[in-house]
Amino acid sequence: MTECATFADNIKATGYSWQAGWHFIDQPDYDQGNNNYPFVPDTYDVVGAMQNITDWLSGTGDYQSGYYYQKITSSFPNQDDARSFALRLLIHYVGDIHQPLHAATLVNDDYPYGDSGGNLIHLPNICGASNLHAVWDSLEYLYCGYPNLPLNNTDWNWYTTTEELWASQYPIDHSKLYPAQFQQWADESLQIAETQVYPGVVANEPLSQAYLNQAEDTSKTQVMYAGYRLNLLLQQIYGSAGKEVSQ
Repeated sequence: MTECATFADNIKATGYSWQAGWHFIDQPDYDQGNNNYPFVPDTYDVVGAMQNITDWLSGTGDYQSGYYYQKITSSFPNQDDARSFALRLLIHYVGDIHQPLHAATLVNDDYPYGDSGGNLIHLPNICGASNLHAVWDSLEYLYCGYPNLPLNNTDWNWYTTTEELWASQYPIDHSKLYPAQFQQWADESLQIAETQVYPGVVANEPLSQAYLNQAEDTSKTQVMYAGYRLNLLLQQIYGSAGKEVSQ
């Protein structure tokens, strides 16, 4: 499960770019108080994808009429293959929606069509992160690039130790897990983008250390919420719904 977390990104250039737009939802941040712009959000997004895939894997609702189900099964006629592919996507998308810039796009005079979730706000290149979106993807330059697969024993030990450390340093509010409330998760990320991600950023100028420090704390907290929420979501789909596994 851990090793397939980057799967949905890895396959974009191998014939599966049709799911690239499912990684985000472009909710507009009209920071200049004016919404009279030509910005138009995508029809299909991460909230819709997660809902349709969750319904499908748990066998609830009219999932067969969903666009995402139909698109995946058209590429994988074998139902077991299709479900395996969908689960890999779902694991990745749960992480994506907790990255604030996967749920927001700045819309103003400079970006009348949206800034593509910070991708159009260019910044000095540090370890390959040369725009605002990439900075938040990398947890503020802490983790640039992708891990080498398969993971080795050193990698697994690092993940275990890091998770335990973050769980103690960034405790989550269990009353705010909002199981399978995907739009709620997206709205939380939008609020973070509006209040923490965009303010103080100047294109082509380095981010301040104060900004990076706060952003790192926020990102790690979001990672913890994503982990707990994925935990509950998989239990909802496969059984023992509503009972949190001990961390």
